[in-house]
Amino acid sequence: MNHRSPLPLVVILLLLLVAARPLSAAATSPKSGATPQVSQDGRYVRMAENFFIFYDPSTAMDVPYKTTGLTRIEAQKQILRESNASLPPLNWQAGLYPHWKGELWLPASPYAFKPYYRLQNYRKQDYASAIEQLPITPQSPPMLQTGLMKLEHLLGLPGRTEIFLFSDGKHMTYPGLEPQPLTEARMLASKYDICFNIVSSARDAKERKLLEDIAAVNSCSLVIDFDTAYTHPEHLLGKLYMDTEANGFNNILFDFDKAFIRPEHHAQLDQLGRLLVANPHVYVVLSGFCDSLGSEAYNIRLSQRRAESVRRYLQKKFTIKKDRILLYWYGYANPVASNATEEGRQLNRRVTIVLRGTR
Repeated sequence: MNHRSPLPLVVILLLLLVAARPLSAAATSPKSGATPQVSQDGRYVRMAENFFIFYDPSTAMDVPYKTTGLTRIEAQKQILRESNASLPPLNWQAGLYPHWKGELWLPASPYAFKPYYRLQNYRKQDYASAIEQLPITPQSPPMLQTGLMKLEHLLGLPGRTEIFLFSDGKHMTYPGLEPQPLTEARMLASKYDICFNIVSSARDAKERKLLEDIAAVNSCSLVIDFDTAYTHPEHLLGKLYMDTEANGFNNILFDFDKAFIRPEHHAQLDQLGRLLVANPHVYVVLSGFCDSLGSEAYNIRLSQRRAESVRRYLQKKFTIKKDRILLYWYGYANPVASNATEEGRQLNRRVTIVLRGTR
């Protein structure tokens, strides 16, 4: 009599991961369109309703980070400490999860995740305490695909969700049983109103291409270099809000459906360039916007091109390093005037200028 060998436990578990679907998340989420929330002092405007951070405590990150005396895992934790400290109180829904936490998790069950900060209203001090619980010793091989698979079971929230994902582009996908990271990212972007913000520590061309391809799944996703996040940690989560405090620079305005800089703005940009040259510890954040004509995806790309156009002007004329000119782009979010008139639409076709650092 022949006996069949039982399936290995790891294969059974992987089949469960792939077969199970979220029970609580909606299949789609509405596009962002609600009135933005503003801080009590009127200075900060919320630009997304929710955010998740996925921390990478893998063996691939357990390597020295330059001459800091830290490993990349430790540097990653330091980035999160300082990023969290910079956030104003704007009532996000937030979570903090590892790609993998060395324990069994079953999708769509009450014990599906072992989060450091379970999805709930953002409270800065509680989130800071959760960050301090993050491990600084490696927990597993690179598990990017598992982090993305977990993510689906958290989505379906109202409004836009920003995903901050640390990765070096390595993964341990089980062929045939788990979706490839890019396949999973494309599926998530097609179903939910999400933006991937990938903090990349990729070290070869193949890893970089994977992370760039994930960021290309929609128009609001991007790759942030790990070095930039470490040097300017407040920039990492800065995409979640707009700082409207006046700093002496007016908005750069654009013609309809255009990204070229009009000559009338050259004098102001020259003033900005000279300031940056004279103050090497100052950097600038350029945020692109559009009016409401056209699709959301097209306008997000157009707002990106506008911010990039201003950066190119400053780089070409003043030879300012790329990591001192940082970009966000938001499409037609947060209009400063009515889109019902041409005058209002002109004011909304803009790049804003925010200075950070010390003079």
